[in-house]
Amino acid sequence: MSTKPVALILGAGPNVGLAISTSFTILNYRVATASRSGTNSINPDTGILTLKADFTAPTSIPNLFSLVLKEYGTSPSVVVWNAAALTPPPVEESVLSISQEQFAKDLNVNTVSPYVAAQEAVKSWESMGEEHAGDKKTFIYTGNTLNQTIAPVPLFLTLGVGKSASAHWVGMADALYKEKGYR
Repeated sequence: MSTKPVALILGAGPNVGLAISTSFTILNYRVATASRSGTNSINPDTGILTLKADFTAPTSIPNLFSLVLKEYGTSPSVVVWNAAALTPPPVEESVLSISQEQFAKDLNVNTVSPYVAAQEAVKSWESMGEEHAGDKKTFIYTGNTLNQTIAPVPLFLTLGVGKSASAHWVGMADALYKEKGYR
């Protein structure tokens, strides 16, 4: 079995997700992507494992890691969270007109599911064998300025709340796990 490292990109659309996948392929990683349009198979043109995912359901995240392990014989050493969700308020200028159900779905995509993905990443890193001791164990959460800036734009409510909450747990995890070599 090859000891090439594996990268898992969660939220692999045609822009940033594709660029990230291409970059890891060039760096000689085996790549798995997860998105709404995944096929649960290896794309014969790219060699990339594409997985179907519903990021509004945090309980679906562990299965993605299992599928990567099953296909590649090892867990991903790099996990990139690139998925995001935002819901426009039904009343354009009323930031609090988004339903509780939709707010929770967006929070799942922006905070809860990536948190579960980070949990799964750490669990898998702790079980990786010696042949992967030199792999960099890294969790990357792509973002924007909404975790540092409150833009008074109702459209950005659910995205900003999610980015802010996730910035907190990502920063804390980075500080507490870096001694283990996990970033």
